[in-house]
Parts: sequence; structure tokens; C-alpha cells
Amino acid sequence: MKASVLVLLLLLTTPGCGPATGSAAPSTGTPVAATVISAPEIPDSAPGLGQSTPQPGLGNLFIVAAGAPSRIKSRADYVCDGTDDHVEIQAAIDSLSEHSGKSFAVSGGTVELSAGSFHLGAAVHCHDRVVNLVGAGMSSTQLILQDETHDDVVVVGSGTEQGWPSGRIAQLSVNGNGKKQKKGSGIRVFAGLRLTMEHVRVSECKETGIFLQGSSAEVRPAIGTIENCHIDYNQKHGVHIGAGIEGWIIRGNRINDNGTHGQPYHGVYVEAIHGKVESGPAGASNAFVIANNVLWQNRSVQICINGGGYGGAHIVIAGNVMLSSPLENIKLYAGTHLVSITGNSIHSASESAIGAAAHISLEDASFCTISANVFSSPSRGLPSPAMIKAGAKPGKLVEIPGPSGILIESGSSNHNRFVGNTIAGKVTGITLVGADSVSDCPVTAKKK
Repeated sequence: MKASVLVLLLLLTTPGCGPATGSAAPSTGTPVAATVISAPEIPDSAPGLGQSTPQPGLGNLFIVAAGAPSRIKSRADYVCDGTDDHVEIQAAIDSLSEHSGKSFAVSGGTVELSAGSFHLGAAVHCHDRVVNLVGAGMSSTQLILQDETHDDVVVVGSGTEQGWPSGRIAQLSVNGNGKKQKKGSGIRVFAGLRLTMEHVRVSECKETGIFLQGSSAEVRPAIGTIENCHIDYNQKHGVHIGAGIEGWIIRGNRINDNGTHGQPYHGVYVEAIHGKVESGPAGASNAFVIANNVLWQNRSVQICINGGGYGGAHIVIAGNVMLSSPLENIKLYAGTHLVSITGNSIHSASESAIGAAAHISLEDASFCTISANVFSSPSRGLPSPAMIKAGAKPGKLVEIPGPSGILIESGSSNHNRFVGNTIAGKVTGITLVGADSVSDCPVTAKKK
């Protein structure tokens, strides 16, 4: 069965997130009124220390942080000292992966990390075996990059794998210590591997939080899941999906405050570039789902799909809640096609969004369906510092002009459908600049 069909089936059969603990954030799930704001559920639980259930045919190793109590250290396979802790973690992974050439089903296992902080002087590399990296909870186990390491925190695969091994990263926090680095992402995953990331926080990286890196090699694309994670305060993109990536599900996450101010970095960025891969035309990224996430305060666009002139296709963007983007909340451009944007709640939460572009923007994007979304912005509020500078009176409520609900910016954005969208507040309806698109929503201009 093709990856696109599998992805869509997973979306249809998987429930969304429920309420959550943690910092304030809007809720996920099916479309709701934009004024209903709560947080998604990101549980922070894990098996007891050193108590993971062994997998048949696989090994389990327990690594303890330097600050753990003696009773915990007594059960450890490796004990870290708080400096260059990647040495012990890497030794455990290498030990589980040393059966080179044997079946994936009988090599690998789980590296379990205790609660506490692990300070890394280099990236931890997970090989092309079945290796799971599991902590004691998202707020309990921390992988922190040491000053001036200039590296990723966790790297999975190499981009040359031909098989379909799988792994899991769960119940831990990855901190890139970006202010003390020249480069480095949080979790870098190369094409050719299956991977599940769940209940992981990735923050403060010099570059991207989670980078799904494609490959020009003749390898099968990665298929995996990013679910119930919190991705924030990374200096570039929150999630970067590279060329040739196919079949991933990004679901139930909180993605916020990513990107250096004034730079074109996004909450979720999907690209297609030159290069030959099996998954699609000239390196296009295809057939994945971005669903039931909450995205807010990312520095550029919340979800950006760049077709690279070759077309990112068969992409579903559904049930997300988005707040306060300084630019578009969703942008499709450069040959993107066959994208479904449905059931999202998109809200300009404050006057900070004044002058923003459209909530959804299509630029050279065709054969897309935009349906059952809710667009809103406040009708009035207190003036921002910029408005006060322009003459508005402090402390006095003012009318706030909102952005366009949907805008088609290019004449090559054709054959799109807009069905059953709800537009409220100071939001312009739909501005159609392209040709041959149809809408049952309010239209403010046609074919400029």
C-alpha cells in the first residue's frame, strides 16, 4: 500500500489530543471557536527507573545521571559523571547495535535513562538497528549540549540505510544550549529509518528543533511519527521536513516561539529540493499529515509548504489551532499541489497581528481544498506600541483591522476549492487572484 494511503488511514483512525498540563496554550482536536483556548495533553509519565519491559530478542541497558541517588546507581549498567555523558550513552547504544549484519529483529534494544541531567560533549548517534532511547519523563530526564560543542544533540541514521529498522525516542527533554553554540539541531533523523518520537521536548537549539533530513541516495524515505511533543525556542524552524520525506505524521504537538526574530523560520517547514529519491518527483516531499497541533508565536509562518518547483503533494493539514503569526499562518507555494487544509482554527489573538498577511496564502499552489476552517481576529483592543507611535491614544480601545482569511497570490494558483469555511471578526473574506478557483465563502475581489 502506498505511503499516502497509509497516512490518510492513520489520520482517520486516530483520535486527537485531550486537555493538557503545562504552560497555557490553545487546545487541539476538531475545529472549535477561536475564542476557546486551553492546552493540549502532553503526559509526562514513564516506566519506573530501570523497570522498562524488555522486548523479545532485544537488550535493555540502564544509564544513570551523575546526580541520581546511590540506590538508583546500584542498578545501573552505566553511571555518568556529569561531563561528556555522551560517552556512556553512546557505549550503551553501540553495545546494543554491535550485531552488524544480523536480522533487525534480533539486534538492538532499549537504552533507558534515569531522571536527571546528562551533559553531552558530542551528539548521540543511534545506528541503523532497533534502538530505543527512553527517559523517565519529559521534565525529568534532560539531554543538554555542553558549551561550544557545536553539534546536534541526537542523530538517528546516516542517510544510507536500505532497510526499514525502527526506533523510539520518548519521555525526555533535548536542550541544544543554542546561545553557546555555532550550529546544531536537536534531533536529526536521516531518510531510510522508521522512528517514533513521543513525549519529547526539544528546545533552545542553535538551528532546528527536529530535522527530518532527506537524502540524495537511493534509499527508501523515512516513515515515522512526532506525537505529543513540545518544540519551542529553537533559533530556526520548529520542525523541518526535508526533501524526499514521506509518510510522517506530526500530531498533537505544541510548537511555539521558534525562529530568530525577523528571519524566515517557521513552526513547521516542508521543502522539496533537487535530488533523486524513490519517493517522488525530483525530491518532492509527499504524503504526510500535520494534524491536531497547536502552533503560536513562531517568527514567520506557522506551517509553510515549499514545493520547490517540483510539488509537495498529498499533504493533509487538519484540526490544528494557530495563534498570532506575524505573517501567514499557513502558506503553500512554489508548485505545491493536492493539499487538504481542513478543520483548522486560525485566530489573530491580539493587535500584534495587525498588517499580517492572509491566514492562508496560496502562491503557485493548485488543486488544493480548503474546507471547514474557522478564521477570526478581534474587532477591537488596546493599541500596541507601534499604533501609539502612529497616533493612537494609550488606554483607549481602537478598531483593529484584521488580515485576509484566504488569499490566492499568484495567477498560477489555479483549480482550488474553498468550501464551508467560517470567517468572523475583522477578517476579510477570500481574495482570489488566480484563475479557475471556486468558493462558497465571501469573496472580496476576483482576478486582480
